[in-house]
Amino acid sequence: MIEPIRNLNDICFNSRKGLYKHWILSNKSDYSKMCDFMQKINFSIQDLNSEIPQLDKPTMKSIIYVIILVVWIQEAFEKIEKLYRQDVMSYFVYSKDSELSNGKKYINAIRSFAVAHPLSTSRHPQFGFDGNYICVDIRDFKRDITSPFSKSDTIYELNFNGLYANGNRKCDFYFYVYSDKDDGMKFFRYIGCNFDDIYRVARLYIDKLYALDKHLRKSKKNDYR
Repeated sequence: MIEPIRNLNDICFNSRKGLYKHWILSNKSDYSKMCDFMQKINFSIQDLNSEIPQLDKPTMKSIIYVIILVVWIQEAFEKIEKLYRQDVMSYFVYSKDSELSNGKKYINAIRSFAVAHPLSTSRHPQFGFDGNYICVDIRDFKRDITSPFSKSDTIYELNFNGLYANGNRKCDFYFYVYSDKDDGMKFFRYIGCNFDDIYRVARLYIDKLYALDKHLRKSKKNDYR
């Protein structure tokens, strides 16, 4: 079972500190924007957590929905970062930035392949998406009638580290793809993904949001002229 994502209560219930300090914003008029972005993140967390009980039997709708919710958290966080004064943000360091960078690339690749450009994803070669694969469906591999006849060398797994061969068929869901380069689009290939990786991206963004809040709580107006 996937662990629920931490909510924003510890930030929102201390609304006069950290992220909610007015003087830290580049423009005080952006305060309402910041609140809107925080609300977007909080609602997305709630929706992600509410999906967890159903993910043992995922549907295409639930898979795409989870991906989009994580992307919404990503985009809202990046919007929030840009609202604060550069001199204050320049001293902020997040210890897991390298891991988050990989997570961002991963979720952007998944989003492109599942939602934005399923027939022409070519901008994510690190994850095998260089225009070779065309996504035609997303399914739970275990319940598909063709799975017993699939060769292990046609099954792959996609995670933070990229795309690699994996014939154990233990992923949560699979992209059903064709490859023009490999076999002239004659046979299915299967690219597996796990919800743990997708939720991990969301957790990293929430963890960074808490780290930023902690940094801003310690920041004093008198230290910045």
